[in-house]
Amino acid sequence: MSGSFREFDMYPHVRELLRRRFPASKGWVIKERERRNGYEPDYIVERRRGNRIERHIFEVKREPKATIKHVQQVNRYAKYLSGPNVEIKSKNIIYPAGADVSGLPSDIGTLKLRKFKVRNQNSRPKKKSQKKKSQKGHTPRRKSTKRRRNWNALL
Repeated sequence: MSGSFREFDMYPHVRELLRRRFPASKGWVIKERERRNGYEPDYIVERRRGNRIERHIFEVKREPKATIKHVQQVNRYAKYLSGPNVEIKSKNIIYPAGADVSGLPSDIGTLKLRKFKVRNQNSRPKKKSQKKKSQKGHTPRRKSTKRRRNWNALL
């Protein structure tokens, strides 16, 4: 899905991705947009191990380029969601495919959703060619000067 989409449109696909990575059978609980102390990350994935809590923070962004504000936001969430018995295992930002994430620090993980693509702002949409595209399973006609024989008529 390229073109215009909202960040909210990405949430079901992100939840599916997180469920595959963090199965409930291993104790992981996925919390979506849960407000905690005035901070509301898009997803918190956590599990209890004894008296400790392991937590992963995920923020979803639809922008075509990673910015310092995204990093500051995730770091702020990690700061306020950690505690004496809470260990922040990872801080992650989820972008659509094609997003430029080259400026992110190494402690921030990134995931890209292939289902969503961002357009490069400098590039124009491609023009559709006038030629007909061949369909799957269809072979184009030969351009031969020699006349072809109809074998079905001879049988």
